[in-house]
Amino acid sequence: MKSKSRKTICKIILFVTIITLMFNLPKSITIVKAQLYNDISVQDAYNMINNNTLYPNLIVLDVRDQSEYDANHICDATLIPLSELESRLNELQPYNETEIIVYCLSGYRSVLGSQILVNNSFTKIYNMLDGITGWISAGYETCPVKNGQSTISFTFNIFVIGFLGASLIIILYLRKKIKKKS
Repeated sequence: MKSKSRKTICKIILFVTIITLMFNLPKSITIVKAQLYNDISVQDAYNMINNNTLYPNLIVLDVRDQSEYDANHICDATLIPLSELESRLNELQPYNETEIIVYCLSGYRSVLGSQILVNNSFTKIYNMLDGITGWISAGYETCPVKNGQSTISFTFNIFVIGFLGASLIIILYLRKKIKKKS
């Protein structure tokens, strides 16, 4: 009788173990599959951006909103806001096997953006930890949007050109007038 009860207990334990494994195994596989991108520091991102030999086709992807990008961004970064990323994946498709650094303000949206890229067969994704905030704190250069800056420069340049042109015209006029008197 004892051997039958031991066999029954062993079968129950085996059954419970198998059921437990069946429910937990897919979660383990999902977790392992979920992060197929690399987290990198701003220093690593800076080094990658400035190493054209190792990363000649590197894409720097900003997943913040337009207004945040306008304030400042990593120079030559491509803006695709996180809310538009899935619908605009075709723009990045030619680069699905190219290194892509994804960043945002502090690192949260870039994790989501990196995951979207991984889930859509992009293979070399790098999530920049601490985002543009960490980039600026490290003292690395950012670029404001050219439209915001060029309006001021362009207006100033027109003023200078206009002033110089008017001055030249006045000088030539006065010179001509002086020659007539002589």
